[in-house]
Amino acid sequence: MPELPEVETIARGLDARLRGRVITGVDVRWHRTVAKASLPIDSLAGDAIARVGRLGKFVAIALRSGRTLAIHLRMTGRLRVVRAGELVEHERFALHLAGGERLAFGDARKFGRVRLLGAGTDAAVQLDVGIDALSTALDAAAFGALLARRSTPIKALLLDQRRIGGVGNIYACEALFRARIRPKRRSGRLTAKQRLRLLKSLRAVLEKAIELRGSSVDDYVDSEGLPGSFQKILRVYGRAGLPCRRCRTPIKRIVLAQRATFFCPACQQ
Repeated sequence: MPELPEVETIARGLDARLRGRVITGVDVRWHRTVAKASLPIDSLAGDAIARVGRLGKFVAIALRSGRTLAIHLRMTGRLRVVRAGELVEHERFALHLAGGERLAFGDARKFGRVRLLGAGTDAAVQLDVGIDALSTALDAAAFGALLARRSTPIKALLLDQRRIGGVGNIYACEALFRARIRPKRRSGRLTAKQRLRLLKSLRAVLEKAIELRGSSVDDYVDSEGLPGSFQKILRVYGRAGLPCRRCRTPIKRIVLAQRATFFCPACQQ
């Protein structure tokens, strides 16, 4: 599933192509792609795209009407701007644009969803997305407050989108390795020093992944159809049995909160 760096890369690419474009029509090819909580999707016709950004793991298309079109790619969703008549594999939804192009949403496994949100209400609140992992508001005090008195394993807490928006499995594993913290450590038992180290590690990992345009470990490609390259420098994720790049101890794989979790049993305490 695309995480913060992949969604940020896609949003930046789309913003360069879509900002200011007028929507002339909507094409829903699989009705369940539109979330049940969505406002009427046909009402997008005639609106215009003010900008394309990101909310957690959602591509967030801000409209001139003040509304927001939120798109969650889930496992296999892809967004591309294509010419009229150009075929997109597994296309489920599209915005037709003045000038003849369309923003096409292809999704092989049909897990992705689009949702039109109303104006006048915080989109993050409507989507139940917590404080963004790269927001300046997530400082040491705010991070400490999120972890305080919680018995949840720290990796599970990092993945909770209602608390911290955008972090997924790959980058939680990588940040915890960089911070030398075991994934099973109880969130509330981290010291102030460990919390600060983890917060800095999380930001560093996410910012580097954005620089490298994300991780293509499964199906991910950006809005131009190009893969990312952060997977080339992964330190623990997907490396079970291979030597730790820091101490040469074999990387261990466990299942935590129903997610494959990778860590170094020697470096991470």
